Amino acid sequence: NTLMAGFTSVRDVGADTGVIVALKRAIAGGVIPGPRMWVAGTPLGPTGGHGDAHNGLDPQLDHPGWGDNLVDSPEAARRIVRTLKRSGADLIKIMPSGGVMSIGDDPSVQLMADDEIKAVVDTAHALGMKVAAHAHGKQAIDHAIALGVDSIEHGTYADAESYKLFKAHGTYFVPTMLVGEKVYEHAKAHPEDLNPSTVEKALTVVPYMQKNLHDAYAAGVKIAFGTDTFGMSAHGENAQEFALMVRAGMTPMDAILAATANAADLIGDTKDIGSIQPGRYADIIAVTGDPLGDVRVLEKVGF
Repeated sequence: NTLMAGFTSVRDVGADTGVIVALKRAIAGGVIPGPRMWVAGTPLGPTGGHGDAHNGLDPQLDHPGWGDNLVDSPEAARRIVRTLKRSGADLIKIMPSGGVMSIGDDPSVQLMADDEIKAVVDTAHALGMKVAAHAHGKQAIDHAIALGVDSIEHGTYADAESYKLFKAHGTYFVPTMLVGEKVYEHAKAHPEDLNPSTVEKALTVVPYMQKNLHDAYAAGVKIAFGTDTFGMSAHGENAQEFALMVRAGMTPMDAILAATANAADLIGDTKDIGSIQPGRYADIIAVTGDPLGDVRVLEKVGF
């Protein structure tokens, strides 16, 4: 569905490592159709933080694999990054702040220690892997950028000081407007479907996302396209992100560049993807209408 919606290359920044690596390899081997994939496998975070599978459950419940992604020391960070590389991951995803959909953690608080983040970044970069950081709170954003991550996903509570850091370090901002929109709508219409802490966090956090993208774009921060699709929106609906980016103040052309040239640069493969020119893959889509006049025509890819 994602491929037929016009997205020919994607990052997957959070999934069961064995499953997502197998999917990537099946697509690359021509076994099934799909977009080229650069995958992170399981996201790394601290005990009790965003991504800890134990959160919200009876403490007596456990599973042998639930602790494989928990980083509570620099040594653990190095070991897990190396294990993910061995398992077939292409990049690393970390959770230095709390999240919205998780139970009980605080999106505005930095939960990973600086030495843990640095160990992840140094080890990943030494292995040729980029690091994407889920971060909502300003401290987590600013520290993760200063410590060398390649992208900030969400970035909700960034401010003018944060934008200067983004630009100084060349860090990408991936605003993930679509997931914010879907979670906010669901929290308002059907709060009974979500755990109470998620409802409270969604109604508090999401309204900041549009203003933050507007301000980051106006400040000249590098922006890459991403939807954070994990069930709140369907695969194949990815292009709905464009209209939300434009609503926040981006021009249609800059939103398109965020999904093409900028996204290819963040993935790390500008020699093959992200632009139409000799020597690159012939990843070409066509739509009926002018996306510079109405960016929503990109939601119906005809070719």
